[in-house]
Amino acid sequence: MAEFIKKIISSSLAVILVLVAFASCSDRQGTETGALEGSVDSTEPALTTPDIYDAKGYRKDRLPEGIDYGGQTVDVLYWNNAKNVEYDAQDNGDIINSAIFRRNLRVSDRLGVNFNWIGEKGDYGQRNEFNALIAADLAGSGTYDVISAYSTTIAMAATQGYATDLIGHNDVLSFDMPWWASDLTDMATINGKLYFATGDISTNYLLRMYGTFFNKQLVTDYGLASPYDLVERNDWTVDRFVELASAFTGEGADPVYGLVHDAITVEALFYGSDLKFVEKDEKDVPYLSDSWKGNRAQDLMDKVSGLCKSSSVKNDSSADEKLFSEGSSLFIIYSLDLAMNYLQNGGVDFGIVPIPKFDASQKDYRTTLNYKYSLYMISKGTDIPDIAATTLEALASESYRSVTPDLYETCMKIRYVTDATSQTMIDHIRDGVSFEIGRTFTHMFNYDTYRTIRKALSGTAESGWQSAAASYEKVFRKNLDDLLAAFGS
Repeated sequence: MAEFIKKIISSSLAVILVLVAFASCSDRQGTETGALEGSVDSTEPALTTPDIYDAKGYRKDRLPEGIDYGGQTVDVLYWNNAKNVEYDAQDNGDIINSAIFRRNLRVSDRLGVNFNWIGEKGDYGQRNEFNALIAADLAGSGTYDVISAYSTTIAMAATQGYATDLIGHNDVLSFDMPWWASDLTDMATINGKLYFATGDISTNYLLRMYGTFFNKQLVTDYGLASPYDLVERNDWTVDRFVELASAFTGEGADPVYGLVHDAITVEALFYGSDLKFVEKDEKDVPYLSDSWKGNRAQDLMDKVSGLCKSSSVKNDSSADEKLFSEGSSLFIIYSLDLAMNYLQNGGVDFGIVPIPKFDASQKDYRTTLNYKYSLYMISKGTDIPDIAATTLEALASESYRSVTPDLYETCMKIRYVTDATSQTMIDHIRDGVSFEIGRTFTHMFNYDTYRTIRKALSGTAESGWQSAAASYEKVFRKNLDDLLAAFGS
């Protein structure tokens, strides 16, 4: 809880200071007196807090000083068709590339290791081939130590028995630290086993979080309520989203739409409404949830599919980014790197808010990620598992201190986002990141956990949501049993 409070305080301070000084990133050191509360006898030395922060106020990791692996090579198999640079970067003057280059150099020097980066295609379309490489390596020389790829690719590797249980290395892997995505590690720990992780170590985790981008000029021209104001008064909900998008007809010689999408990104509205296929009970055992097939889910599907079937919405995977960047749509739901990769030239004055809540009674905003984010695992075939685990921890903690500040504070919040309110919204989006078993392990559910909701939300489903859910319930229960069996239940 203390780390969480520090995160909220420091994120707020960063927004205030960002235009006048280099802002600090989340989980920085707060004000500390170094003494116990209450009166202190002045004749006795004051008790000081442990030195757990570095000179810049960032949390230190718990790795011991003086580690030296004597030039040990760490072989890292990674997907070389990731959306954003993450692994073997060059010091080429680009802020993010250079930050990753320096991170790798610092970790190499700190631990006495040398990285051997082995890039292969590992996106969704190459998930089977990538895993075949891992299987062949396990059957042969066991070259790979650390492996990272597209989310589903690594989840598949985990359930096929290719990964080392990370819980067995919790003496060096500190998953309670702010550089790890705690919601992921909590969700993916099944039967006491955890086979992958992510967090600040991955730029594609940091940049592939979904947000709602809106055209500020269209809000003004049409006299619409500002999504910023709706967030501020806890009224940024699915109803308000649908209402605003419906103000545009998508007709005429130069049509303007309420929403452009690619039938994939609308999936974020399901998870943004705090709906789940799988939850965990009080004993941390996964079970098939009721929420995905209940009235709340049906209401969501009716509202969003009705919008998506209207002329207010354009479903075009080949042009959704282009249409929004040209000012032809009020909304686009997209990962945060849209600002960096498509909107950096200033063609549209945009703002960013979280994915809307289902209604005002929902406590928190929920952020899901585009599937194109990276997960990290340690190969079951490595002969240096302890070194691999230490290297992962060092990479993650160094990323938190040196890559994330450049990526979020310098790039996203100053270079690519034009107003302080969107800077605050980026913090809301990051704070709301959540993961769900049925989505992360969608391959164990024959990919139907995402296919069903995408069809239903985009208005292309052949039947009503609750009818479709009833037809899948028995199958999903069997799929979940198979997943638990893969974790040794």
